Amino acid sequence: MITNSSQLSEKNIHKIIIENFDEIAPIYYKLLSEWVNSSFNKFQDIEKYLIILYLIQKDFAYYIKNGLVESYDGFFLYDKSLELGRINIIEISRNLNIPKESVRRKILRLEEFGVLKKVHKNIYIDRSAFKLVQSKSTLKNLSTLLSKIVELCKKNNLIIQSKQFDEILNEINNNFTYCWYFFCEFIFIFTNRWKKQVGDLEIFSVGMVIMWHSLVTKSYEANGWNFSKWKENKIKVPETGVNTMSISEITNIPRPTVVRKLNYLLKNKYISVNKKKLFNVKMKDKALTDTIKLQEKNVHSLAYLIFKIFGKMNIK
Repeated sequence: MITNSSQLSEKNIHKIIIENFDEIAPIYYKLLSEWVNSSFNKFQDIEKYLIILYLIQKDFAYYIKNGLVESYDGFFLYDKSLELGRINIIEISRNLNIPKESVRRKILRLEEFGVLKKVHKNIYIDRSAFKLVQSKSTLKNLSTLLSKIVELCKKNNLIIQSKQFDEILNEINNNFTYCWYFFCEFIFIFTNRWKKQVGDLEIFSVGMVIMWHSLVTKSYEANGWNFSKWKENKIKVPETGVNTMSISEITNIPRPTVVRKLNYLLKNKYISVNKKKLFNVKMKDKALTDTIKLQEKNVHSLAYLIFKIFGKMNIK
């Protein structure tokens, strides 16, 4: 096990992420941005998808509790439904930070979609719902992130042997139920924090597209992406950026809704808009202070996720 054969502790992984965040950021934010866009596209509502993911995670929890591991292919091999018994509205509301009445309405809508089915007093997750979590692009993006962390750990002499992208992807596929339990746990914590900060996940989705574009175009390369250092630098708004229509096409969120979300981000000083009506990340004042605190918490959660997954890999 990795914890017994190397110096790769959760604390050391956290240190690696912090010290190399600018190098990790493009991979990290690509994973999150594409995940949230894909999630919205399932039901045109990220929270509905989170509810389904939360209910399916109970199946992953069963494997964890009983010391069982199922591969990706094995888990999705058979057409199956999952009996839930009764759905605890209060539990979902508390753990996903969604108001109880909203949870109730969304579950009714999920029944209308056919992914949840009621038989007498019992609720079942229909086999069609399991196809919604078959996100091979997320598997690849996560494997890319993990391979970068492994590379940095090797560079810093925390491990002796390295693993390439294909090897890591294969390891995650072979230990799918274990890895995806902790990935879902990370996603629930991550989305809860951002929802609490900006109000809803569609705002976060729009903001992530702007951030991802800034990373791709290297608009803020000189400033870096460790937000705790932003206050030490003068941030110049570049002439490049992303427009409203592009954001709508990428997120699948209707343009009028995107406009409202952009107005929120502008008003609260998360972004700026230039003369060409192109949007860029430009956090100031409370937005920057809150985001620094949030980034610190999320990096701790990311380090824990990576540590748990690496614990299943034979890295020495």
